[in-house]
Amino acid sequence: MSGLSNHPGPGLTAIVLLAVVIGGCARKPDPVLVPASGVVTLDGKPLGHVLVRFSPTERGISAAWISEGTTDDEGRYELVAPMGPGAVAGTHRVTVSEGGVPDEIRDDQGKVAAWLGKLAGRPLPGRYGTIATSPLEVAVGPSGAGVDLDLAR
Repeated sequence: MSGLSNHPGPGLTAIVLLAVVIGGCARKPDPVLVPASGVVTLDGKPLGHVLVRFSPTERGISAAWISEGTTDDEGRYELVAPMGPGAVAGTHRVTVSEGGVPDEIRDDQGKVAAWLGKLAGRPLPGRYGTIATSPLEVAVGPSGAGVDLDLAR
């Protein structure tokens, strides 16, 4: 008998085990935010003062990475996530709902209703307001995107 064994020594076993443990604990890197903006229209006309929300569809990306923005009078918006400006590169489900009520009337439902009644394109088609019913799905490229959204009645 030569005294040599076919089993690796304790040092090699420990190294292999350590490599498996470290490799198994590798954390997926955070998503990358890229600039994202656009214009929202309803039947071809700018839709002001609506909340636009982009929700990433990729598995493993938490709701903390949802980006949103409120349109101005001309329907323009820029997205911002809790981590900073932009949206995650990738595919998103998009919702559009009422938003941007001026602070000075926010607590008076009568004034809010009157203000909304003066805005073009109201009431909004309800299907755009929730992820479950919104038909909007868009891709944001790795270098950002201008994402125009044309809603229809």
